Order: sequence, then C-alpha cells, then structure tokens
Amino acid sequence: MSELDLSLSVKELDAYLAERRAARVATVGPDGTPHVVPLWFVWHGGALFLNSTLGNPTVEHMLRTGTAAAVIDDGDEYEELRGVVLRGRVERLGDTAPPDVERAWSNKYMGGGEVPYRRWRNRTWFRLTPVRTASWDFRKIPAAKARRDAARRREED
Repeated sequence: MSELDLSLSVKELDAYLAERRAARVATVGPDGTPHVVPLWFVWHGGALFLNSTLGNPTVEHMLRTGTAAAVIDDGDEYEELRGVVLRGRVERLGDTAPPDVERAWSNKYMGGGEVPYRRWRNRTWFRLTPVRTASWDFRKIPAAKARRDAARRREED
C-alpha cells in the first residue's frame, strides 16, 4: 500500500501555527529526563518565538542544550487530528523580541493591548528554529485515499 500524504503544505502550516495558541515544549534535563510544558508562542518567519521566566527548568534546559522540541496539535476525533512537531536549535534573544514578533504576540494573546510580561521580572525570549518539521492533518485522509485508489486503477488499466 502506498503511503498517504497527510502533511501540511507550507501555507497550511503557517496558517495553522498562526491560529493555535499553545505549544507543548519539550526539553531534556541534565540527567536525561524529559520535561514538557505548555507555552504560548508566535510563529514568525519560519521560527517559533517563546517567552518564559529565567530560572525555570524549561529555560535552564534550553540554555544548557541549545535545543528543544515543540508539538502543536488539535482535534478530538481521529478523523480531525492534525498537528506539527518542530525540533531544532534554540537561541536566547534577551528581554525583548523583534518588534514584529512582539506586535504579533500582542495581537494574538492581548487583543492588540499591552503585553503583561514587560511588568514581570526575569522574562526572556527564545527563538526555536526548526531543523526538522513533521506535520499531519487526518482530515485529508478521504481525499488522499481517493487519489491513491485512482492512481492504482490507472496502473491496472
């Protein structure tokens, strides 16, 4: 049986990540233990921008290893499942993000208003640049099966 292509196109991936609100970010502790937390994010220019507090395990792990993975997914029924897994390099940006990223953050989470983390102590920004991306959209299964079956019928003729 041929494999069904259920991946998101670049345009679909960009649109999907623009609408989703939380990423589950995975890091690895010094003893090799996985650590996963939900974080808000902005997808911009092919990178995931994250904001968190200095000193917490996620930040400490990213600073130590320079790597992280994130999954963003949704769907309740099997036929609705879709998502993205991003794995890559993490870079600390400091206490501010590029202005367009901060604007996007404000629009996405604060309705265009002031972002509260400016009032919080010890906040820092990270950019996760994916080196590997995997995506799926199970809503594509019927169309993918129809294309596969049509191709098989053509081969038989």
